[in-house]
Amino acid sequence: MEGPAGGSASLRVYFLDVGQGDACLLQTPGNRWFLYDVGNLEQYLVPFLKGVGVDTLSGVFISHPDLDHYGAFPAVLREFPVKKIHLPCGTNPNPAWLRLLSDLDAFQGEKDTLFAGDTLLLPGSVKLRVLWPFPHNAFLDNDISTVLRVEYQGKRILLTGDIEEGAEREILASGADPSADILKVAHHGSRTSSGLPFLAAVAPHWAVISCDSTVYGHPHPEAMADLKWILPDSSRILRTDREGTIGFELDEWGVRRIR
Repeated sequence: MEGPAGGSASLRVYFLDVGQGDACLLQTPGNRWFLYDVGNLEQYLVPFLKGVGVDTLSGVFISHPDLDHYGAFPAVLREFPVKKIHLPCGTNPNPAWLRLLSDLDAFQGEKDTLFAGDTLLLPGSVKLRVLWPFPHNAFLDNDISTVLRVEYQGKRILLTGDIEEGAEREILASGADPSADILKVAHHGSRTSSGLPFLAAVAPHWAVISCDSTVYGHPHPEAMADLKWILPDSSRILRTDREGTIGFELDEWGVRRIR
């Protein structure tokens, strides 16, 4: 799958095939690049980024401190200039995470943490709304994942990290609007995520599951059943373990798959 060499009037999103992990690449109009999670397989991630023409990353968002979401980050920092890093609010005693935080002490760009209610304006009139987490919440682990809704020309992508049903309920209770054309299915299609009330509120036209079914058996049949209830056309439920990297182009005319 190749991206354009120059600028574009469209927003492109790639859900990268990084095995059992998450990595989502955004290419804004005007050719700026952003990563939401980076997976844990640098041997797949780095060549893909170079292959589509990434030379600088304007921003990297780490949803939460699970290795399958941040493990390839040291390689990203070695291979590409990164202007800004958005770190999660939680922590993890895993030595790899603590080592990454220590290494980031020398990072010369900007660092911050995002919370529900924050909004970022990206180049090309792309807007990022942060739906979760709220500051000082009592959640831990997967449920502190940063949830972003990407908006462009009336089209929306919901990036959910590994949130489970507890965080899903809190997002709905907050009055936030999670509706989206494309849903990055939470937690690789685990049965502890993707509750029907949340899926109904998102009402996606496409759902993407980033997984490797040989590792934990994701996606779980219960999660798939709920997704099929919301999306009866199963051809719109896509899996990276079957399709490889999955790309879309969004603009005023709609949402289209790209290869």
